[in-house]
Amino acid sequence: MSAQMVAGIQWYTDPQAASRGELGIRHSYLASLATVLNFLSPDFDPVWLMGASAFAFRIWVNERFCPSAMSVFDWQTLLPETVEQAGVACRHISRLWHESPLEAERRREAESAIRVSIDAGVPVVAWDVNDSEWGVLTGYDDDRKSYAVLTHDGVASKLAYDRLGHNGIDVLSVIVPGAANERSRQEAIERSLHAALVHAEQNETLERPVYQDGLPAYDLWAGLCNRWAMLIDAGRGDQVGGEIGAHAAYLAEHVFSARCYARDYLSVLAREDDALSHAAEYYADTARLLGAITQFFSTGRRTYDATALRDVAAAIRAVRTVEKHGLMEIRRWLGVSLAV
Repeated sequence: MSAQMVAGIQWYTDPQAASRGELGIRHSYLASLATVLNFLSPDFDPVWLMGASAFAFRIWVNERFCPSAMSVFDWQTLLPETVEQAGVACRHISRLWHESPLEAERRREAESAIRVSIDAGVPVVAWDVNDSEWGVLTGYDDDRKSYAVLTHDGVASKLAYDRLGHNGIDVLSVIVPGAANERSRQEAIERSLHAALVHAEQNETLERPVYQDGLPAYDLWAGLCNRWAMLIDAGRGDQVGGEIGAHAAYLAEHVFSARCYARDYLSVLAREDDALSHAAEYYADTARLLGAITQFFSTGRRTYDATALRDVAAAIRAVRTVEKHGLMEIRRWLGVSLAV
């Protein structure tokens, strides 16, 4: 029996975002990956991670504000591609809910890969470490039959071996970073901006219409706020549910966080190629508008005013308009058409 720990790893916090009073990387998969990559490289750049992965340009909304929206995308494609776009090869070991016959095989594969990686001093990203969010595996202990973990809120904790892939949501997903890949910076840039358009046009896999992504996600988001306002006007605000405010804040924070990085990524690219300067400006406006929306939902209030919610719905539609202009500039740079 043995035990091993990766020493010195800490949950990643973006110092530049913190200095501006912004949220930093909010999505738990990207935050977990940032924690690992920052530990492995002194040159880690959160703007490049968020921008090159195209997560800076993504949005998912559920028809009832369910937080599950942030984890319903195509894991098999996007999770490893995010690592590859960061310049690092990776191994993704997964077993989805409908793949129960593969449970034993994939669990053995994951457990072996985790052990080998941690023995080599490389932490591992895993799904549902805590609260149906991604986290980081930083060690293992055979005597206690548990992994040492960093949860999505940066707390050091433990996860029993038998809870990996069975910690509330019956899905196994483990990302093991490898060596540097050979993807060039220019290729990564072109892939990321193309992915931004693909997402905007709803050409990524998603369970629609229960969830919406891309530009139409803003329509659903605004519609939810208007519906909420109608219920309040009708004296039925109590039917909305006690967690709706927290879920609305969760959504707003994720989208605001992402667009701050879209703004910063495009600003970097525009310094290299002025043809992207207008796209950078539009995304700066997008982030600014989303900041006000996020502040509205993140105050911890218990009651909401119908008029204020309608104003927020209008602001969300304004974000959609501005972002569409930014995407049109990206489309011009790539030389492809935007359908939405």
